[in-house]
Amino acid sequence: MLTPLYASNEDQIQHNETVINLDDVRDNSHIANHPVGHSVFKFDNNTRLNGNKYSNGTLKINNQSELENFSFTKWEDPLGLCSSALECTANFSTGWKDRTSIQLSTNNTGSKQWKIVGQEVGVKPKERYEFVIHIKQNKWATQSHVDLEGFNETSKQWQHRFDQCPSVGVSGPIEWQEFRCGITIIENIYKIRPVLVPGWSSQQNEPAETWFDSIYLQKFKPFLSDANLKTEVVSQGLKYPVSMAFLGPNDFLVAENNGTVKRILNGVALDKPLLSLVVTGDGLLGIAIDKTNNMSKGVAEGPTYVFLYFVTPKENQTGDSRAEKLMANRLYRYEFVNNSLLNPKLILDLPGGFYHNGGPILIAPDKNSLYLPVGDTENEKYQVIASKALNNKTGKEPDGTGGILRVTLDGKPVNETALGDKFPTSLYFSYGLRQSFGIDIDPVTGKLWDTENGASWGDEINLIEQGFNGGWNKVQGMWRDHVRDNRFNDNDIAYNPSDLVDFDGKGKYRTPEFTWKYTVGPTALKFLTSDKLGREYQNDMFVGDVNYGRIYHFKLSENRTEIALTRPLADKVADTDSELSDIVFAGGFGIITDLKVGPDGYLYFVAHSEGKIYKIIPRV
Repeated sequence: MLTPLYASNEDQIQHNETVINLDDVRDNSHIANHPVGHSVFKFDNNTRLNGNKYSNGTLKINNQSELENFSFTKWEDPLGLCSSALECTANFSTGWKDRTSIQLSTNNTGSKQWKIVGQEVGVKPKERYEFVIHIKQNKWATQSHVDLEGFNETSKQWQHRFDQCPSVGVSGPIEWQEFRCGITIIENIYKIRPVLVPGWSSQQNEPAETWFDSIYLQKFKPFLSDANLKTEVVSQGLKYPVSMAFLGPNDFLVAENNGTVKRILNGVALDKPLLSLVVTGDGLLGIAIDKTNNMSKGVAEGPTYVFLYFVTPKENQTGDSRAEKLMANRLYRYEFVNNSLLNPKLILDLPGGFYHNGGPILIAPDKNSLYLPVGDTENEKYQVIASKALNNKTGKEPDGTGGILRVTLDGKPVNETALGDKFPTSLYFSYGLRQSFGIDIDPVTGKLWDTENGASWGDEINLIEQGFNGGWNKVQGMWRDHVRDNRFNDNDIAYNPSDLVDFDGKGKYRTPEFTWKYTVGPTALKFLTSDKLGREYQNDMFVGDVNYGRIYHFKLSENRTEIALTRPLADKVADTDSELSDIVFAGGFGIITDLKVGPDGYLYFVAHSEGKIYKIIPRV
């Protein structure tokens, strides 16, 4: 999450423009601040550069009069940085797939981030776009990226950096590289503009040089990679749905972030919610249903349990951090009776955090236990309280956060303890977890898998054995500690096992089965247990994401202990977005937060940002 900051008054000043067309300037022409106002350099629509035509921010409009694509070709220097802090060049010797780019150089070695501002473009709140940029850097350039600013219609100010691409700044040296970032337009924003941020120099008296080229915005369009399949909207008009669970055919419950639980019958939500919880922070996060009914004799035996996991205000003001004093993570069990959720039973009462509270609830196939991933519960400053469960040897004892917990349906420790006999250490099935939105059990082997969100990079898919150590916060992805320095180099490939906590040999670190170098925000993970979409998909793994509204399709190896990957993913790392093309099953559906297999055998998914539930079915 990014905390909104507002632009200074200086950013709001309107200047007279001096436009410099690139066909009027010589190669590598320096852009200086002009007396009449701030400098503007643009790739003009009538300019032909080395045989490549550049559009001047031309809009492509579809039948619904919505923005489809916008190329940012005009850049302004509102603060006169090109004649002071930066050296700005219209470069004709290097570019993305041509020889034209904007080159920004600085000798600044501080962390102050200068900026060059792009054109404004109209958008609508909640719309989803893919923001594409191309960057090249020399070896001293540090933390270069492109920010996105939005004009807030309520405050009438430009809101500083509601998103950025890539999600963490990059540091050189790198040759031309493409970055694709999914963005969601936030509330009250109807105009956005990109801001080039060249970062700073890592070495005194050495110029940090960053080249930017071919920057554009395009609206996400939903798609499926398999032409034999299609999507169908099952329910819509929901308010930030986050998870779903089936009661029966065409009958399911939906958990919304605001604390409401709704029942959807034949695609229609009942007039009143089944439950409205008092929530705070991340809100209502997970729902699961255990139907212990035995209808073999035509008589229901035992209750239908509904489990809910949510962040709620804390009654007593105790805890090690402000977050723990204000909020708690709680798992409750309700009984579903006559269209009501009754007899709440507190199963787990855990420390809460401002961020990374976990989410999904998974009931084991034997119905004797459930799994619950709980993140590192960061505080309001994105800081983690040191804990042995998070591989801090001098930290506090495990408190139920930073791992996948396994308990009975009554909240008791399972007899097979992973890390120790003392509560709450006895609840841990695995540890070293930063934040997970997805877990499921392989129907063939019975082994547990999860997704994990990295610290702006290094997202993971893991095979979870009992005692599994995910490595956080010493190891993330294929890289080692110091994740907050946001740099990738050769030293980041190794880690020191002695730095990790092993609970007297009960815990063991295992490298991820798959890693995204640059974050996609993986969420739900589900094995498709039916052949309703075709036998080629049966028992395969599907994973949703936040950034692109995608669903990824993974096949497992023959012994099903690894993901079957071929080049360029044979190294288990997606270094660029283009490397993912063979495993993208669907995309453009907004923020996907849950995947489920329905009683009909089809794959359902929750589109959180769209307020919709979809299912994937064959084309007839």
